Amino acid sequence: MILNMVRKLFSGTVYVRISEDRLRVHHLENGSVFDQPPLIAVDASNPRKVTLRAIGDEAQGLETQSGVTVSNPFSHPRLLVSNFRNAEWVLRHAIRAVHPAQFVTPSPVVIMHPLEKLEGGLTDIECRVFRELALGAGARQVHLHVGEALSPNHFTWDQIRSPDEQ
Repeated sequence: MILNMVRKLFSGTVYVRISEDRLRVHHLENGSVFDQPPLIAVDASNPRKVTLRAIGDEAQGLETQSGVTVSNPFSHPRLLVSNFRNAEWVLRHAIRAVHPAQFVTPSPVVIMHPLEKLEGGLTDIECRVFRELALGAGARQVHLHVGEALSPNHFTWDQIRSPDEQ
């Protein structure tokens, strides 16, 4: 209980907009932004241990190195998430970039906003995927938003609409 109270002191609200070609993460309190392609470079030359090499723009430059695989975990023909583990790594990196650790590992409230592949709405499985991604990336609480893009500069909680309200 005391740990949760301390965590609330060092956490904030993070707004995550996910599309196939861009990952935008805004820290609503301090205004910092992570805006890069959702690419991840992993070194799988040792089959027993997959090593993370780079994320985002840095990963793009590693495409030519041998043994390094660069992929986009948010690119799939039917869903927005194709590789859960890699998507979680990318999201964790982005959240930590806008919300660096202080004394305690940050555990922000995260607003997940998928921007693509929403035809017919989100299924329960897709909602769970986005919630689990955010929780695995360190979120304390997750809100899923489907609809118009929110303004990080003029944000109010009344603007959040869940998939159930669509």
